[in-house]
Order: sequence, then structure tokens, then C-alpha cells
Amino acid sequence: MPTKRTVKIPFTLPVQHKTIVGYTNTITPTGLQLISDISLKLGTPLNLHFSFGENACYLNLSGQVALCTQRGESASGAYEIQIKFSAIREWEQMILLSAIEALKQSSPMQETSLLKIQVSRDALALEAAQLPAHTAELHSTESPKENKTRKGFTPHPPWVQDMNRHLEPYRNAILGCSLIREASTGMLSVGKMRTWLIQLYPFIETFPKWIALNITKTYDARSRGYMIDNVRVEKKHAEQWVYMAQGFGIDPSMLSSVQPFPEVDALTHWLWSINTRGSLAEAVGATNYSIEGVTQGIAESTVKGFPDYDGRDGVRLDKKAYWWMVAHSRYDDIHPLQALEVMKLYATTTELQEKAVFATQRSLEYFLLALEACYNCDHTYEVKGAYASSEK
Repeated sequence: MPTKRTVKIPFTLPVQHKTIVGYTNTITPTGLQLISDISLKLGTPLNLHFSFGENACYLNLSGQVALCTQRGESASGAYEIQIKFSAIREWEQMILLSAIEALKQSSPMQETSLLKIQVSRDALALEAAQLPAHTAELHSTESPKENKTRKGFTPHPPWVQDMNRHLEPYRNAILGCSLIREASTGMLSVGKMRTWLIQLYPFIETFPKWIALNITKTYDARSRGYMIDNVRVEKKHAEQWVYMAQGFGIDPSMLSSVQPFPEVDALTHWLWSINTRGSLAEAVGATNYSIEGVTQGIAESTVKGFPDYDGRDGVRLDKKAYWWMVAHSRYDDIHPLQALEVMKLYATTTELQEKAVFATQRSLEYFLLALEACYNCDHTYEVKGAYASSEK
């Protein structure tokens, strides 16, 4: 059982036309207890916004009322309310525990902290109250239907339909570029394939870090759960890219000392910029919807050419060398749809929608420049023999 932490954090709870104020009583990694003048129904979904100390370390969680009991006959502080956190992640628990330890050492820090509680009535928060600690089940292999709304996804508003029509030429330019077209038929030289794998590795390795930058921008549990789960998945993809590079005879040490082409650097710098300074809709559009969306098509095409490379010029493609391409060709259709739900939820004005469309387009433009640079460069990486990619 988690040890209860007696830390008094002031809280506010708007209810109808008034705001209830009070203090938390106990906090654990799985929930908290507070004393309130009003009762809350069991199962009530809540948004919990923590602000710790003057330096304002923020933590946003979702929860639901697990227990509400009356304290004697007193009219003041009449109810003890137990709140259970919903879908709290390991890193969120670490932040919470760290903050509690700091609060226990400082009464002034407790006084300057604040917990804002909001009763959530929207469908997303209601669903979030039932969200499990992992969301791997969202990675469906079902193919999306253009004119059919999939379970858990909302119909596209007009601005999204216009955006998709606008972005189609940019996606087609990537899928039809020389590098992807030749790789899909085994016509791309092994040297150019290695250049692609080496040059893009820093981009692949950094990708989950860009997604992680946006977790704190979310205010609903479903979007936050999607982002956190996507970070976990993308971290595995970097490892799979290394296996693929090894299959093409590349020593992993070469991947850690890449000097990126200017066009590849431009793509990387753009994504750092938009994920750092952009709104959530812009960042998700530029990263998850744009890059992950077109990546499925890239993987579907490129993996078809892999059998033509096996055995050529030190290339030995075992099962692990296929993992990255196969994984992205199978389920990356769900990631863009999840990203689009986030964009629709957070792009609430025409200005935000226009910025999100532009950011999505710009990522596709930079991505194409990076791929073309890998194809057009005459530089050849020296590979001394085949680096054996052993199956385990």
C-alpha cells in the first residue's frame, strides 16, 4: 500500500455559481483525499491541475471520485472525498512524489502551491476516467475508411477536409520522389540506401523527444494518454532503425557520429522549433499528423524492395532488419488519426486552424528536401564488411 503523505495543498473547486476552497488531507501516488463542504457523486470525472511552489512546477492529471463520506454532523468540512487518479503514468508519479517530498520540507512552498479541481462533463474526460494505464489497444491494424467514422473518432469538420485536400500533393511528392520510388523496386543503390539510413537516424532517434514536449500542453486525459503512449512506441522505433541499418551493413557506431546534410538539419531544426514554440495543434500537425501520416506510405512502398537487397554488397536482412518498415506499414494508420483528433480538439479558432495547416505542410516540405538530399548526394559511406545483425 502506498504511504500516505500529509501535505496540505490549497484547492479550489468551482461548483455551479460558487467556488469551494479548502486543503488536501493526504496524497499518494494513486490518489488523494480532501475535505470539502459539498459532496460529489461516486465516479465523477475530475480534471486536476497542480501548481507546486512559486517556481510553478505544473502537473495535470485526471481522476474520479472513489469515495465520499460524511464527517459527523459538522456543517463545516462535512465530507471526506477520496479521488483516484486515472491512467497516471510512471513519469507523472515521479513528478508527484518529488513534489510531495519538497513540499514536506517547506511550509511556504505548501502555501504557494495550488490544486485547481474541475468537474469534467465532456465526453473525452468521461472516457478518460475509464482509461487504462496503457493504451496499446489503440494500435489497431484496421485500415481507415475515407468516408466512414471509426470507433472513437469524430467526423471531420470542413476545415480538416480542406486541409487534407490541400496536403495531398505534398504527400504524393514524397511518396513519388526518386528515393522512395527506387527503393520500393530495389533499384536504389545500396550506397544511397545506406546514406538514407545513416542521415535520418538522428531524426528518428529525436522523434519521441518532440512528442514529449507536447505532453504538458494537453488538458484532457485522452490526448495526454495518446501522446505518452506514442513516446513509448517511438522510443522502440529508434532501436528498430538501428537493426535495419545493421542489416544494410552499417556499424551502429556510425549512427552516433552523423554529420547531417543541411536539408536534414533543416527538418530537425524545424521540428524542434515548432514543438517548442508552437501551439499543441501546430506541433501535433507538424510532427504526428504530417510525418507519421506519410511514413506509413513510405514503409509500405519501401519494404517491397527489401528482398531485392538481401545478399547484395554486404546486405543481410534478417527478421529484425524488417521490423521498422513492417511496423510502420501495419499500424501507423492509427497514429495520424489520433493526432487529427487532438488537432480538432485544440484548433478552436480559424487562426489556430490556419497555423496548424501551415505547420503540417511545412513539415512535408522539409521532409521532401531531406529525402532528395539523401538521393542526390554523391557522398558514399565507407562500410567495412557486413555488420552481422543476429536474430535473438
